[in-house]
Amino acid sequence: EFSMSELDNVWKYLNKESHMYLEKFLKNAPMWLLEEFHEVNISKDTEFVSENDPANTVYILLTGVVKATDIRVFPVVYDFIRFYPIEIFGAMEFLLREDTYRTTLITVTNCKFLKLSIEQFSKWVLNDINAMKMFTEAMTRYLLDQCRKERLYLFLQGEERVLLFLSDIYEKNGSTDEIVINISRNDLAKGTALSVRTVNRTIKELIKEGFLVKKGRKLILPFEKYQEIKKRLSDKVDMM
Repeated sequence: EFSMSELDNVWKYLNKESHMYLEKFLKNAPMWLLEEFHEVNISKDTEFVSENDPANTVYILLTGVVKATDIRVFPVVYDFIRFYPIEIFGAMEFLLREDTYRTTLITVTNCKFLKLSIEQFSKWVLNDINAMKMFTEAMTRYLLDQCRKERLYLFLQGEERVLLFLSDIYEKNGSTDEIVINISRNDLAKGTALSVRTVNRTIKELIKEGFLVKKGRKLILPFEKYQEIKKRLSDKVDMM
């Protein structure tokens, strides 16, 4: 029977949804595995996985936000997705039998992870159908969502790209009230494959149109404006 005693220090950091997911993911984990996990803290703006480096470690994101960055087309830096707990990094490389990481990962905020060697991860999941099923489902869902997003970007203009990005942030962090857009214009540009100049012009226009509310130096996205964004996007494309 699964025991949480080895990870008691971790559970207190998790929200309810993350707690339930991690507990389900580890429900068949053997005691030797729980003893192999190491909790690590990585400060914001740290590149903790570099593309083409040896893929020898699996990281499980417990708290914080991580971005995946593509730097292959110099000088463009494209932050093509943001990850939120619970997320497993290194599992895709293991599943595809890749010897090196295929993505550069950078912390957006201070983050907490569980860290495990790829050898121990392999030994576990190859004998745990529940864990294998859960992380392959999560990986497949991520790939599907990413492909759909990239196809949309082929046809959306600058303002619509920013609106899609903002709606995604709301859905990952939102409530029934409002969220603060804690992201720089430079990061918005990287996340939408637009220039900083285009992003600045677009943000000014969105404030003027009332989609974003400026309070001091903060940008606020209220729930009702998020709903308007979704309707505006759905008028152009099928968001289902």
